[in-house]
Amino acid sequence: MGHSMSATKILVPLDGSEQAEIALSEALTLARALNAEVTFLRVVEPPEDVISDAGTMIISIDEQAEVLKDRALKYINGVCHRPEWNNVLTCVAVEIGHPAETILDYCERHGIDRIVIAALGRSGLRRWTVGSVAEKVLRATDRTAVLVRSKAKSTGV
Repeated sequence: MGHSMSATKILVPLDGSEQAEIALSEALTLARALNAEVTFLRVVEPPEDVISDAGTMIISIDEQAEVLKDRALKYINGVCHRPEWNNVLTCVAVEIGHPAETILDYCERHGIDRIVIAALGRSGLRRWTVGSVAEKVLRATDRTAVLVRSKAKSTGV
């Protein structure tokens, strides 16, 4: 009855940290419930300077970017191939850019329906004064967004 048969697309931005990975459990639950396709996105900030060691070896910004992209791809593929994701349609993507803007642009270009993103555990006044990637994405997106908050560990740390 006029139902769209296109699959729901979920984006999970990851920065390589354990804190960002707290969004994975929620994304997995949603993916299974909606029979959705999940894309893991790692945004790599662009290198700013050419590296040289006393003038003998120069590593260009492009070369640095390729190394960073390769590392990010290795990480994101590792997440994608974890056993819990075996029966879920998954994709991986690595983009170079500023995280919030790149996440929003990726959603637009790839028809993403939902974003599942971790909020790194700030609290109180600091949360209001320090803008995070998650907050920027939530403020700017017109898609459904799920913010997963990190819980303090009960180890007394």
